[in-house]
Amino acid sequence: MASDVWCPYVCDTQPGYLVEIMQRAFESQGDKVIFTQMPFKRALKEAQVGNIDAVLAITATVAAANQLLIDDTEVGYVSNDFFVVKNNSWAYHQLSDLNQQSIAVIKGYDYGDVLEPYLQQHKALFLASGEDPLSMNIIRLIKGRHKVIVDNRHVIEYTAKQLGLIDKIQYAGSMPDKQPLYIGFHARQTAAIARFALGVIALKQSGEYQQILDKYQSL
Repeated sequence: MASDVWCPYVCDTQPGYLVEIMQRAFESQGDKVIFTQMPFKRALKEAQVGNIDAVLAITATVAAANQLLIDDTEVGYVSNDFFVVKNNSWAYHQLSDLNQQSIAVIKGYDYGDVLEPYLQQHKALFLASGEDPLSMNIIRLIKGRHKVIVDNRHVIEYTAKQLGLIDKIQYAGSMPDKQPLYIGFHARQTAAIARFALGVIALKQSGEYQQILDKYQSL
């Protein structure tokens, strides 16, 4: 299984809470899971052709577009939250507020039914890729390479804190829509989907699921 760095879901120096939940869920069902970090677009391609079994933290739209299977086991959510450098007075209120802004996003991510088509037509768009694209976008924001970054607020703030840059950026508003996240499995992995769902139930019943969440929320 694979994904890129999107901490605290998937981290670099430690597993990330989604990786730990996935591993413990399968271990509770007698399975061992190997996780590999790779660029998100590459992970989707590898899962499509069956070279890996699943991709972590994807929306239903991305799963369908890449012929991956999901069930109703949600593992988090993605929101479109905007950040700028400290003391920038710009704030998001409506889509047209983005018209004059250079925006940084992550290649292969799904930004929802409203923002995604807008971004596809936006001229001043920067696409980050690699194993840790959000860190790249935060650093480039501070250097003035672009004016706005968009991602999940919790993930941006967590990543900026780990980089020692949290005091250099500020929250600038959100779009109202949130999308649930899933683990997307290759079509042959129907049995694995069922075992994962059972494993998550077992973790929640034992209290271990919440313990994993609490560990990352305290960092």
